Amino acid sequence: MSVISRYLATLYFKHLATCLFGFVTLYLVVDFIEKISDFITQDIPIHSIILFFLAQIPTILVLLAPVATLASILISLVLMARNSEIIAFKGSGVSLYRLSWPLLVSGFLLSVAVFLVGNLVTPYTSRYTNHLWEVQVRNRQTLIDSQTVENVWLKDLRLYEHMDSYDEARKLALGLTIIILDPNLYLNKRIEAERGFFSPNGLRLFGVKEKLYQYESRDRPLTYIFNEYEETFLPEHPSPPPGLGRRAEQNTNEMNVLALNETIHNLESEGFSPVRQLVDLHFKMATPFISLIMVLVGLPIGFWREKGGSVALGLVWGLTLSFVYMVAQEISRSLGYSGLIPPLISAWLPNCFFGLMSLYLFSHVRQ
Repeated sequence: MSVISRYLATLYFKHLATCLFGFVTLYLVVDFIEKISDFITQDIPIHSIILFFLAQIPTILVLLAPVATLASILISLVLMARNSEIIAFKGSGVSLYRLSWPLLVSGFLLSVAVFLVGNLVTPYTSRYTNHLWEVQVRNRQTLIDSQTVENVWLKDLRLYEHMDSYDEARKLALGLTIIILDPNLYLNKRIEAERGFFSPNGLRLFGVKEKLYQYESRDRPLTYIFNEYEETFLPEHPSPPPGLGRRAEQNTNEMNVLALNETIHNLESEGFSPVRQLVDLHFKMATPFISLIMVLVGLPIGFWREKGGSVALGLVWGLTLSFVYMVAQEISRSLGYSGLIPPLISAWLPNCFFGLMSLYLFSHVRQ
């Protein structure tokens, strides 16, 4: 690494660390003031409160890394301009492209670090903080904890099954409707039951109403036989897949890329269209690279003035552009959720737009 690259990288990371420390501290102070009364009301132990706020730090770092990146780039370049260092570099034959290279590499390394933290650390810390806040503080027993899911549809080649609710922990289903087809895929049997218990050997039903269809021809049924039982047993009836309730309700912030990808495959295999999960998966891939895009955005703005400048103005510019970027990102996410644009485009559209805009601005900076 050359002297210039080492100098610029050191300057960038020094201001990045300062900005991150300030932003994280401000975030934690505001969050502490907002939530401390709820913790005290529920008699949460001091060590749990401390762990709650410490566990939030990885998530906050991932969230605020792009803001801190843009602010640190602008502050670094403004300070270099005030010290006439940019003019000195250009006078020595060092181009702006050469000055930009170590900053871009630093931004890429930060993006990789954000990706690793977001997939290896934040899913576990988010799970802890969400459980502590929702269950112990807000007294909300989530569907994830109870392993209960409502309005379940299960489909097979000759079997359709609907449950008003299913409790995986107890293997209990309420409000069952089972439709069975014959080998020619004609309606053979319809069963309605108040409740049922799944076991490895089959399904035990209670409060059963059964219709057995008989056909005069294959064009229309002749009649059906109606039976009613207090209790019956369906041997070798398949149980719902494990984790059905958790997959339907788990927060994607508590999953890494691999877990979310597995959830998508499971939902697709069950006949669902996991649009929101696909959007979240692509955003998990695209979001870490916002830090690199923020470096690209900050370079032409920072190089625009070769001498002088205000550090406070650079910080304001950084916060403003970061806010605009976050608004554009949420709009793109909403378009992806609604299905108006594909999930891949929804996740990468803000990065591509701001990246191309920064390259355009850089081409108009005096070299």
